Amino acid sequence: MSLQQSLTELQSAFDKGKTEQVTSQLSKLKLELAKSGLYFAPPTATSNDLVVARSILELASFHSLRLHSLKSYTAYNAALQPFYALPNLPSSPNRPVILGLYLLALLSGGQLTEFHTLLERLGPGEMGDSFVKLPVDLERWLMEGAYNKVYRARERVPREEFGFLLEKLMGTVRAQIAATIEASYPSLGKQNASGLLFFKSGEEKDLIEFTSSRKWTLNPSTSTFTFPSTSPDDTPTYNTSANPSATSFGATGNSMSGGVTRGIPMRTMVGPALRLAQQLEAIV
Repeated sequence: MSLQQSLTELQSAFDKGKTEQVTSQLSKLKLELAKSGLYFAPPTATSNDLVVARSILELASFHSLRLHSLKSYTAYNAALQPFYALPNLPSSPNRPVILGLYLLALLSGGQLTEFHTLLERLGPGEMGDSFVKLPVDLERWLMEGAYNKVYRARERVPREEFGFLLEKLMGTVRAQIAATIEASYPSLGKQNASGLLFFKSGEEKDLIEFTSSRKWTLNPSTSTFTFPSTSPDDTPTYNTSANPSATSFGATGNSMSGGVTRGIPMRTMVGPALRLAQQLEAIV
């Protein structure tokens, strides 16, 4: 069977949602591409072979995200980039999708320097694409602290593959909100915590799992969370500095987002959010 025929079968299985078949075919095709050298986008290969190899890797990238395998996605996405740099290769219709996913992966992984570096290389046409606009909007909302907009972005997911990365980003957002709560209050009601952390009424199990991971203690008689004396030291932070390109987030040390020192009460920041939390169920 030719490589083109294999791609046709793979595309058909992918479109029909035959997950196990796609996984099996990709395992074989990846080995075939590696043996032939096409996995590495050799400029000496024929244009047709390169286009087919690129299409296989694009499908592999999409499939990895549908399986929630960030490790596989990262590997396939890295393998794809040299193909897009080949000057004489026809443009791929999947390129905007791959680009949007790459930006969202960088954003959800806290790689904001790489995120802005990639944006600076894009032309006006690429910046206006809907797949690219989503991560750009998300980054702006994060810098503004408009976490409710980040949460609601799940309603405008352009493709299934974006959903996994958006959930990963929400995990980062929740960790930041939780760190702010811990630095501001000795305790917090369960209902308010659920609203602040963007867990809906049917997601109590997820709320308990999240709060347990941060060592919050729930008093069943009062439905109140109390917090450990020290918060987890791996909470991502968003530094909303005047220079967005210098923005990064990583492990919290002695400071919180925007230069706020940990341990200083931030009721002026959290208070309005608590009032919003009380109305969240009606909003979402």
